[in-house]
Amino acid sequence: MTYNKIRHLELLRRFLDFKNQGKDLYTENRDEYMELQEYRCALYHHIFWTRRKEFVLCMKTYVHDSIDFEQFEIAFSRLWRDSMKEDKALQIDLKGLKNFELDPKSDGFGSFITAVFRQFEVLEDEECTEQEVKDYVRNILQEIQPYL
Repeated sequence: MTYNKIRHLELLRRFLDFKNQGKDLYTENRDEYMELQEYRCALYHHIFWTRRKEFVLCMKTYVHDSIDFEQFEIAFSRLWRDSMKEDKALQIDLKGLKNFELDPKSDGFGSFITAVFRQFEVLEDEECTEQEVKDYVRNILQEIQPYL
């Protein structure tokens, strides 16, 4: 997808207008809703990508045994939640999006970070061990090298 700020803002305005009327863009125009979702995904990836150095530092300190699993989970989860809050706020911020510049290098980055975050649930459900989480994080660090 090629990011088009004008189109993104137009779709967001329509979404907000429908919402203010008690309607839903998905119901009114599914194609426009799906197009807006593509822009939302691009924004999501970009928000996480802007914090890539913080995420990478956190992951590296964990895989190099500078912090234990509990410290890693707390630090990483805080970064992830902060990124999600920023994403949620910007998704409906017309003024903020007017100044927003998407870097195409960010495409897909958020998926890697969220995959690491989901490992905490997998561990909690006893479907893996802390060592398997560490190995997973180590693999993700290698996979995200092109983003750095």
